[in-house]
Amino acid sequence: MMLAMSAIAILGALLVVIGVILGSRHELSERGFSPNDVTSGALFHGSLIIDSEKAIIFIILFVAGIIITTGMVAWFLSREEIRPLDQAIRLQRNFVADASHELKTPLAIINARSELIERRLRLGKPIDPLLKELTNDVSRMDIIINDLLLAARGATSPHAVNLSQAITHALESIDVLAEQREVAIHFASPSATVLVLCEETGIERCLVAVLDNAIVHSPHHTNIEVTLHAAQDKAVVTVRDQGTGMEGNPEQWFARFARSDVESEHQGYGLGLALTRDILSRYQGTIRVLSTSSSGTTMEITLRLTVDPTESKGNNK
Repeated sequence: MMLAMSAIAILGALLVVIGVILGSRHELSERGFSPNDVTSGALFHGSLIIDSEKAIIFIILFVAGIIITTGMVAWFLSREEIRPLDQAIRLQRNFVADASHELKTPLAIINARSELIERRLRLGKPIDPLLKELTNDVSRMDIIINDLLLAARGATSPHAVNLSQAITHALESIDVLAEQREVAIHFASPSATVLVLCEETGIERCLVAVLDNAIVHSPHHTNIEVTLHAAQDKAVVTVRDQGTGMEGNPEQWFARFARSDVESEHQGYGLGLALTRDILSRYQGTIRVLSTSSSGTTMEITLRLTVDPTESKGNNK
């Protein structure tokens, strides 16, 4: 910025000088001599007489131009200077919003599990299995926090993950919310092992977000169907609920802070599907609304299939 201001100052000084010269006239012309009637030597040695009116007009114009140019350059350079700060603030706000949303579901699961433990204690029923599940919920929350911090740094390490197992883990973690709402979730897979290129925590976060979205928009005593199958070089997961469907263009619900349920009992913030798409993009995966109507909505997640590294090594042998 200092170099730019110095260059503008030098250029401005030159323009002021040019303005003074343009606002002056030659001494011979002042005395009534025509430049064509005198020698070039006489013209060279003649003095310049400043015409104050012209000089002032030119100086004002040049100074105004300098001020405008300086302001524009300063505005442009200041924007470039604060761009990294603006980006850092935006990333910080996104991280806080993402972390708040991602921790909302695990906290709801822990709260529901705690209420169930308290109810069983009152009834004198065993709570050891629930305590173990509660410990697992806390461990999952810790893993999610670490994954959020790694994602904020842009650190990813995709590897072969059993998608069928990841779906099972996601169902186990969210089953208490489904029970609270009296929604049954059915999972069908043609194979116990479907390997995809991603990370366990990331893909489980995606699955939990989609399942949570399906649960909270499902009427009581309804079913959610989860299927998994391989198609060419991709694994396809579908989640179908029996809710009332999405209004408007389904793509708008993948935008950040798109709230489709302002007047519903579930007060969301429109981050779940946006975060899911962001996470899947890390692994070159996709999510879309396959269909939506008054009888339900079907979400489709696709991920690249991969092979087990141990199997590939064994084949090479």
